[in-house]
Amino acid sequence: MEAQEAIATGYGGGIPRINYLNAKTTLASWLLTKDHKRIAIMYLISVSVFFMIGGMFAATIRLELLTPASDLLETGTYNKVFTEHGIMMIFFFLIPSIPAVLANFLLPIMIGAKDLALPRINLLSLYIYWIAGGMALYGLMVGGVDTGWTFYTPYSTTFSNTYVETVGLAIFINGFSSILTGLNFIVTVHTMRAPGMTWFRLPLFVWAHYAVSLVMVLGTPVVAITVLLVAVERFAHVGIFDPAIGGDPILFQHLFWFYSHPAVYI
Repeated sequence: MEAQEAIATGYGGGIPRINYLNAKTTLASWLLTKDHKRIAIMYLISVSVFFMIGGMFAATIRLELLTPASDLLETGTYNKVFTEHGIMMIFFFLIPSIPAVLANFLLPIMIGAKDLALPRINLLSLYIYWIAGGMALYGLMVGGVDTGWTFYTPYSTTFSNTYVETVGLAIFINGFSSILTGLNFIVTVHTMRAPGMTWFRLPLFVWAHYAVSLVMVLGTPVVAITVLLVAVERFAHVGIFDPAIGGDPILFQHLFWFYSHPAVYI
């Protein structure tokens, strides 16, 4: 009996137990996987990279603030570094970290499902996240954004001449990743619970991420369209947020915080 258990668990020189990590080890098997556990691990690596990038910007800010003078960064550069830190930390680390990593890994296990309901959509959301992150890094590196991570108007639409459009489009694209992830969680909880797993038997973790998914699905389109409107305003000057031609800069704040305030619960 002990020998059989040793072989089953990979001890005693037996065949190692196959799991999601060693079933296939090629790069293609990871990049094309539909296993929610592997996708969660790739999300973990990705958000960790963005966390380190944002952390480097934060360290640069702290070094600059050691003395009153602008020893390390000029005024304009400081504003860009401050904004870059906020964008990396908020949109590419804080918001996706817990749902995309922990919920992706644990939610199907907690409800007795083999995987998420839409595994291909799960992988697609990761690729969208990578594309948006790469675009944001490009915009931040080639010219930078000095508006602050909130993109407040009228500064972001009238006065700032940096890569607001590029980074704004990246945030817009990244919104699709959040929406698809939230939809996937909602569909999974509704359709893939194990027999006997009623709504009132769901773990609190699942309930929490079900609520988070509703916020992601309902709120993310608002902030994505709002940031896109900033880019449209910069290109076309249609006056959405310009009071001189009938717009309202406070409208941007209402739309932005419609999502960003409940986003603290994500």
